Amino acid sequence: MAFTWPDFSVPEALAGQRSWTAAFDSYDQRNDNAYYVVTLREPGLEPRRFMAQIDVGWAGSDWETPGFVSGIRSRIAWVAGAGRTNTSYSGPL
Repeated sequence: MAFTWPDFSVPEALAGQRSWTAAFDSYDQRNDNAYYVVTLREPGLEPRRFMAQIDVGWAGSDWETPGFVSGIRSRIAWVAGAGRTNTSYSGPL
């Protein structure tokens, strides 16, 4: 079975009634970084989209565990909580 990168299509809560979702964009094997398109939603504002660079080196080679998914989720939440991209890579945006 081929590995499938997790997507986060169910809104995840942040402080201040904000929430985020994220869709996998790409993986840079050379640098061990995954890239996600994050959509940030805030009351009264249009949704904002930006890229998140997620280092996956911490996971080693076993990416098919619940710990991997929760680790990716927490790292995306950190970027989403900052409200801006953490990379110069613009992906499909």
